[in-house]
Amino acid sequence: MIWRSGPAELRRYTSEHRVPGPPVLVVHSLVTRSWVLDLAPGRSLVAALVNAGHDVYLLDWGVPGPAEAGRGFDAYVTTLMLAEQIVRERSGQPKVHLVGYCLGGTLTLAAHAALGDAGVASLTAIAPFIDTAVAGRLGGLLRSPRLPPVLALDGHGLLPASLIREGFHWLRPIALRAARQTWRRRRDPTWRAIAGPLSRWVWEQTPIPGALLFDLVDYARSNALLNGRRTVHGRPARLEDLSVPVMLAVAAADHIVPPPASLALVECLRRPPRVVQCPGGHVAMLTSVDTRSILYRELLDFLSTA
Repeated sequence: MIWRSGPAELRRYTSEHRVPGPPVLVVHSLVTRSWVLDLAPGRSLVAALVNAGHDVYLLDWGVPGPAEAGRGFDAYVTTLMLAEQIVRERSGQPKVHLVGYCLGGTLTLAAHAALGDAGVASLTAIAPFIDTAVAGRLGGLLRSPRLPPVLALDGHGLLPASLIREGFHWLRPIALRAARQTWRRRRDPTWRAIAGPLSRWVWEQTPIPGALLFDLVDYARSNALLNGRRTVHGRPARLEDLSVPVMLAVAAADHIVPPPASLALVECLRRPPRVVQCPGGHVAMLTSVDTRSILYRELLDFLSTA
């Protein structure tokens, strides 16, 4: 850990055989624990990048407490921009490759569409939430008028981690069966090496600041990023203003952010992005990263040519 801002932490992973070029900053989603990006041997996006010789940094948003209840989308953008500056200073490089997962990808796209991308070498968005009107369970949950966000907050102004966990289970009840199966097979070392950490990650959710929850609900209901009405720090976030190389990765069986919700990005950019379609679901596309995976090969090739 090389830098901290509130609950957020910036971690650096070094490689003995580093390739020349900009460092890679991996930006996790805003609502789950970041160690799914470094889950287990042979199932780690971070390790894949490090083993390929990249200078890798990971922005972990941490566990918000009562002091963070008022932190909204713009505050997260501020933290991202500070983290990028720290990475550039530490690495001695003028630019950084950004790799954002889920809402981390949405955040990086919106931030640099609004504030400029002069310090960015490339931007990879893995399952970003772009077209919120696409029929999908996450968007449906955020848009539902039957679920007023204010009623979900606890006494500290946070959306409790337990509600987030059960919300994901509601999105896909099969997760409960997977947890029971993991318990039954807990003594199998091969199964436990992957399913054990993944099961633990599913249950270790983090609370969400109330201000961020309101911003996400407003984002989902207005579809503001797609229609060009989204602002970041008072500036319009127009995706067509992005000038850096972009890679977009989607998962064929993603039930949280369906592929069309991410693929809407293609029509928004002036410069055609590299589009990678991966098998599996929203989480499986990350936890199956090894030398045989499509995401592994395409991401490393993209970073080497961007």
